[in-house]
Amino acid sequence: MNNKTQSAYLFPQNVSYSIEYQKENFWRCVYSSTSSKALHYKVVLPLYVKPVLTKPTEIEGLGITMIGLYQTTKVQAKPYLEVTIAYETIENEINGSDWLYHILDLMGEVIIDKRVFFAESGEYTDVLTQKMYDSENMISRFRVIKDSGMEAEGANFFLIKATCHKENYVVLNEDILQSIAWFTLINENEWKMAESLKSINADNPEKFSFYYPVSWSVKQAEDSILGLSHYTLAHIIGHKKKNMINLFFMVPGKEVTAQFISDTMFKRLEDIFHIGSPTLKNVMNKRNVKLDQLWTAQIEINNEDKKIRNLLTLYVGCTESLWFYFELISPHPDQSFYDWAVNKRALEIILNSLNNFDSEFNNIG
Repeated sequence: MNNKTQSAYLFPQNVSYSIEYQKENFWRCVYSSTSSKALHYKVVLPLYVKPVLTKPTEIEGLGITMIGLYQTTKVQAKPYLEVTIAYETIENEINGSDWLYHILDLMGEVIIDKRVFFAESGEYTDVLTQKMYDSENMISRFRVIKDSGMEAEGANFFLIKATCHKENYVVLNEDILQSIAWFTLINENEWKMAESLKSINADNPEKFSFYYPVSWSVKQAEDSILGLSHYTLAHIIGHKKKNMINLFFMVPGKEVTAQFISDTMFKRLEDIFHIGSPTLKNVMNKRNVKLDQLWTAQIEINNEDKKIRNLLTLYVGCTESLWFYFELISPHPDQSFYDWAVNKRALEIILNSLNNFDSEFNNIG
């Protein structure tokens, strides 16, 4: 993801236009130009912005399909504004924000401001970007939404983008917000994830439970250490099923720290990766109120010529007397974005649902 720069641009959060002004200056576009009802949408646009393309069109190099292009038709009446709507269908569960950042990287957009939203279905974002198109400096605002597919497995990830010239952004920034804020799907699903979930419920070393995506397989390992419960989660990477996540649960007999747990458990990896135990950083836990502590560390692990890059991510924490130590080995996002995003999201679901009986995941049948 391109680094966020210090924003000197307005980034309004709420539309201030009156209802009367909106009725006089905007129109509601209803899109149904495809046989897939899952792609039908509604969007509110300025009157000076009209349809240019509504036939599904592949965008080369991005892996996404454009299903709406709307542009200013009379430049003399208003500065130029362009609104684009595109989507991608993804089989496995990932974050909407990770997907959007990936697309922005492919497009060469530089993030200058953003807002992040959290939901049970993952992380979403509203992003302001800047990019040079030849000699034209353009400002764009993107929003991402996700909806499970109606006709096929997986989920549709949608972006809506509103773009204008840099010198016109002060005039158009609220029209831009209005254009992306009212994008909705006509046949929206209640389930916002690409996969359904399964659960683990165990009572050793004490009661705990968590959810994980159905595309993963879970196996309880037969470790000989008394009082230690170990689970491995495997997923298809390429054409092979590989163990990517290790989950360890324990109830220490004495008071311990997260760093002590990490140092102790990491010793089994030191000879494999030829690195020492990393220093943990405290995590601002926003998703699971049941976690009393949460710490993390990440290490890049490469082969000798650095052609194969992987990330080792650790999470250590506790919920009451139960401590956990989680490991995730994932391809580097620069080399295999979708595999990285799938792995990252799976571990997030486990963390967010661990002993979290108030989570909306419990509505799953």
